[in-house]
Amino acid sequence: MVGQIAPPVWKWAVISLAQSSYQEATYRCDRSMRAHLLAKQKVEANPSEQTVRALEASEIALIDCQDYDLFRKRLILFGLDENALGYMALKAIEAKAKDLQEVIEIHEIGY
Repeated sequence: MVGQIAPPVWKWAVISLAQSSYQEATYRCDRSMRAHLLAKQKVEANPSEQTVRALEASEIALIDCQDYDLFRKRLILFGLDENALGYMALKAIEAKAKDLQEVIEIHEIGY
């Protein structure tokens, strides 16, 4: 009986303890990727020293995605699967979105 109860309780405990940190890591990576995409688009539209510097700065900020990925891998080592991580990511998005339009903008990638 303990073998049946322990894994879900363990997952719930890991999710509960890691949710706020995972939320912050998700948000930071998303923000960095979005800024990088916008900086690339600005370089393509208007190549200049200023836009290239902004692109380089946005590439450095992508370290947030490295941190996110490492955190994600640690959570997998602690027993979470893709479904649990997906749940945590959706909770992170919901926590940052105050209305439906923000949820749409978070999920949308502009070209």
